[in-house]
Amino acid sequence: MQNVESSAGSWGGARKGAGRKRMEKGKYYGFNSTPDVEAILEAVEGSKAAYINAAVRAYAKSQQQ
Repeated sequence: MQNVESSAGSWGGARKGAGRKRMEKGKYYGFNSTPDVEAILEAVEGSKAAYINAAVRAYAKSQQQ
């Protein structure tokens, strides 16, 4: 039986710039949506978190005026 040598190749491991990009983090909120909100969120392409953040900001801005 042959011995299999493991060589340090360039595969795997941590690499600079690899992986998901970090986003500014705030507090985590989990919530149960109503069916109409669920339909809206399911239709969103891309990040639902970004969509919710933008919606909350827009609502807060509209309430200040």
